[in-house]
Amino acid sequence: MLTEEIRAAGADDKIASHEQAAHEKRNWVRLTFDCNNRCVFCLDSDTHDGEYRNRDEVKQQILDGRRQNATRLILSGGEPTIHPDYVDFIRLGALAGYRKIQTVTNGRLFGYPAFLKRCLDAGLSEITFSLHGPNARIHDALVGVRGAFEEEIAGLGNALADGRAVVNIDIVINRANVRHLPEMLEKFIGMGVREFDLLQVVPFGRAFTDGRDTLFYDLEEARPSLLAALEYSKRPDVHLWVNRFPPHHLEGYEHLIQDPYKLLDEVRGRKEEFARLLDEGTALDCRQPDRCRYCYLERLCDTLERVRAAGPRVEVLRVDSEWEGKQEPVFGGDPASARRSTEPRPDGRRGLPLYGQGAVPAPLPAEAVDADTLLVCAPTVARAIETARRLPRPRAIELELDDYAGLPADARIDGRPVTRVRVATVAAAEAMLAFPAGFEVVVALTRDTAAWLSALPSPPPRLALRQPTYERLTEAAERDVDLADFFARFRHDVAVEDVPACISGRAPRRASVQLDAAMRTSDGRVEIFRYARRYLVAHYLTKSLRCRECVHDAACEGIHVNWVRAHGYAALQPIRPASPVS
Repeated sequence: MLTEEIRAAGADDKIASHEQAAHEKRNWVRLTFDCNNRCVFCLDSDTHDGEYRNRDEVKQQILDGRRQNATRLILSGGEPTIHPDYVDFIRLGALAGYRKIQTVTNGRLFGYPAFLKRCLDAGLSEITFSLHGPNARIHDALVGVRGAFEEEIAGLGNALADGRAVVNIDIVINRANVRHLPEMLEKFIGMGVREFDLLQVVPFGRAFTDGRDTLFYDLEEARPSLLAALEYSKRPDVHLWVNRFPPHHLEGYEHLIQDPYKLLDEVRGRKEEFARLLDEGTALDCRQPDRCRYCYLERLCDTLERVRAAGPRVEVLRVDSEWEGKQEPVFGGDPASARRSTEPRPDGRRGLPLYGQGAVPAPLPAEAVDADTLLVCAPTVARAIETARRLPRPRAIELELDDYAGLPADARIDGRPVTRVRVATVAAAEAMLAFPAGFEVVVALTRDTAAWLSALPSPPPRLALRQPTYERLTEAAERDVDLADFFARFRHDVAVEDVPACISGRAPRRASVQLDAAMRTSDGRVEIFRYARRYLVAHYLTKSLRCRECVHDAACEGIHVNWVRAHGYAALQPIRPASPVS
């Protein structure tokens, strides 16, 4: 749980506001493939060819994003302010009706008051300055331009003095500045900045080709400096964001773990590479062990490899009848993650070269899957029956429904027996346990169901428990039970799913080999945005650094990141081998 000290600092209100901002529909629009800095950590350097994007192309992307209900326009680059039409793009965004118009910039041109005034008059409402040192010596060395620090500090001062725009600072954390983080925050807070985004250096672009030996650092060794910087999040007037940072290094400040939803921006920025992997088998050129260990997307990519390899023979085929309506339009994407090459590929198309040709799994539509069990997620029994009838005929059916009214008396769907049902409320649990059939009833552990479960004199023989996952931290904080406290009191011999053994006090049930149709298109191909959305909700798990000492470390994947963001890593305590009897 969040510590009282952090709660006293207003963390609950900050969490809610940060979550709202992270889930805001945003349209990232890259203006240039050029920059007037040469940052050693630039993850985007392989796209810099000196070009500015075509004016009409940028205008179209700005308008398209608004048509798709994006409310925040983010103008980025390269360096966006050097585009000759920069002010016109701001003005167009304001006319199009964006609630916020933000720019991510090195801020050097804002040292000219007249230029800053033109931008603010046109509608610029938020400026994110990229500053990476407390002084010119460190900052200028990192950005590769002598005098850049003084110019940017001048721009920062001008923006703060004007007062019309929200002003915040991005800091890319690396070996050269990590020890200076507390000093930097103190300096910029003294100037009037109240919002900071701490971004972990990542192994892309120049950061890896030029800076791999000078930028990357041991996070455990740097922990004292990092913790001193994170202390500023306890100040009620300071907002601290931590992005692209390994979650398990934020123990004690779990509420600062990056909102999982923001990974979708990273995926959007690399959508062409992922599409080539999934559609053509072109291996991601970045998938190298000495790079992956520094990358915030490592687990997402590892899981994607397992998903690509799944089928056609699986234990469980999961089908969500409502998933189509949960997809979001794909536009924008964080341009700091986008990749581009102007060189023609061997197949004559433009884009990344072929770094390695991997196998392209054959399309695997749900109808072609050989599964022992079909798990149908649907709002009603009628929808579940409709879904099951168009799919293969496995031996058994599992159901996860909002409403079980109308379940056939023989507990069969399309002639197949229902062997398990998943329920989320006490009323549904009681109804299904009383149902005259032999299926297992898997109850989601929530504050409501935990009270009911604890009051049972003895658990029904068909009962099992599972820890649900949530898309948002606020949902987890509102609904989750204190698992350690619950299992300290609930000692009954009941099967438990998705709770580590160190918390439940028993070995968790083995996870079935599952193919999730929600990750695939109708023709059976894995699609990156479908995959990423399901990954965030169901597969984004994390463990404490302590878990390396646990006897279950190799088999245990941990617990969902939003549970940790809401409740902390403290409950995850390693189970050590029993001492030999003397």
